[in-house]
Amino acid sequence: MRTQFKMSIKRLENKSAMTLIEILIVTSLIAVISVAIYSCLSSGIRVWQESNRLVVEEDIAMFFDKISKDLRNVYSYSRIKPQGDVFRFSFPAIVYTKADKGSGHPEGSYVDQLGKVEYYFDPISDSIYRRQANYSQAVSEQYSRESKIVGSVERLKFTYFVLTPEGEITKNEILDYIPSAIEVLVVFKDSRGERSMRKFIDIPIGG
Repeated sequence: MRTQFKMSIKRLENKSAMTLIEILIVTSLIAVISVAIYSCLSSGIRVWQESNRLVVEEDIAMFFDKISKDLRNVYSYSRIKPQGDVFRFSFPAIVYTKADKGSGHPEGSYVDQLGKVEYYFDPISDSIYRRQANYSQAVSEQYSRESKIVGSVERLKFTYFVLTPEGEITKNEILDYIPSAIEVLVVFKDSRGERSMRKFIDIPIGG
């Protein structure tokens, strides 16, 4: 009887020992799996941040290219005045847009015509937008629907260069005249912190 009791105690001790080993194994596995999951998530976040940074940089480069092309089509016209500050810039230009009614072109057709282009920054959506107007819209200070050019932007700044008898000066605002050049600064944030890209653009007919 005493021998059977001792054997029962020994079996319980062995069972407890096995249970403890199993717990240690499970705990180790959980730790390894947790590290693996964290590593995967961390790598995924880094890849996402890098791809997002590249997308923003590409969008800004496309924005610079688009505004440069628009400024090559600037047209001086007394009824459509250029206007700009640090956050927005509008100017008369030849635009490809829906033809005005009564212009002689088929209804709904798109043609190159004198109009207006505006670029501006919206701090609520952190985005840069472009919108344009055909001639009749431009003279009545109206535009077609805007299109988003760049998102995830911290700040947009236009600087205007103007020729004077004393030389070229910089201004933060213009009204009723076309500058000789502009500098466009775009500030954005990514995994590396706050960064910026800038573009200097000459305007052929500006003064």
